[in-house]
Amino acid sequence: MGGGVQGSVDVSQHDCRIALVPSMGLGDSLIYVLLAVNLARAGYRVTLVSNHLAYLAEWLPQLDILPFPPPEQTDQLQSRYDLVVADCGGIVAAIDKPAAELAQHYVFVGTLKVKRDFVFDHTERVLARFGEEKAACLMPLARAAGPIRVIADDRATMVEQVVAFCRERLGVLQASDELGLRLPEHYQYRRHQRRVMLHPTSYNPKKNWPWQKYLRLARRLRASGYEPEFVLSPKERGQWAGFFEAEFPVPTLADTKALAIYLYESGYVIGNDSGVGHLASALGIPVLTLYRKRRDGFCWRPGWGDNEVVRPWLSLGALRKAWMYCLSVSRVKRAFDRLAARHEVRSAHH
Repeated sequence: MGGGVQGSVDVSQHDCRIALVPSMGLGDSLIYVLLAVNLARAGYRVTLVSNHLAYLAEWLPQLDILPFPPPEQTDQLQSRYDLVVADCGGIVAAIDKPAAELAQHYVFVGTLKVKRDFVFDHTERVLARFGEEKAACLMPLARAAGPIRVIADDRATMVEQVVAFCRERLGVLQASDELGLRLPEHYQYRRHQRRVMLHPTSYNPKKNWPWQKYLRLARRLRASGYEPEFVLSPKERGQWAGFFEAEFPVPTLADTKALAIYLYESGYVIGNDSGVGHLASALGIPVLTLYRKRRDGFCWRPGWGDNEVVRPWLSLGALRKAWMYCLSVSRVKRAFDRLAARHEVRSAHH
């Protein structure tokens, strides 16, 4: 049995039922998958509660994965598990109770900053509820409320932050960045090596490079012998598909599983800072991320595999949209060519 504080021979981490509830976004959810997988490695019985990830349940056999409960049943999670670890941007924080009251029943571990009201030490509650032996196994989690970022360097990716959090705060010394995704063998990794999936959207419009530039980039990629396609969620199709579908395929991808399969069999992904990049990265697909800031560490860049980030040659904080004009199609294409050159050399050697 590895990781965590050990109890007596009668009680182990396997007797501890932990639920993890990430935020709503796909990227945040994948960061919580890494947390869940490392807890499972340490022996805990882990349930992940996420609409996005429920579609991938069969690929993560080491976890139980459930969709979100109906809103009126969310608060029942606390009675179904020994501890519930929740991100501050998710369904648990949305329960209609004061933050300080919620914090007494849920362990809030935030991918972003965590307000003081959400931080609570559950040591006494766990001791009173379970007794010393089981509490010893639960204690690292009982004391874990707060930010998931423990490395004081904004260049560390969120993936690196989670691994460090598991080791330093939870005592899971064998923590790693391996997700352990197991796709069925009939799906072939990078089957279409020249297919480049462009993702022109994100949840935040200020992160989006102009669609007209994505279209010009797609034309240049096609001229270089690649097969560009555009990836849009079902919700995004109505607003965005019309910009691209006259010239390029815009496949219909009904859910996270369909998206993951399509990305897994593609050669590359290019997109804004968004969950699609994290998913592709988690599947081992090379990702080029377009990022609007010139100088910060960009801890939220895709953190698995070998990826590239392209930034504007100039960004002016006072002029929020200036970066879009300072990040040219040529600059993005050059960054993609660097990424592709690395991977085409590797492919030739395998």
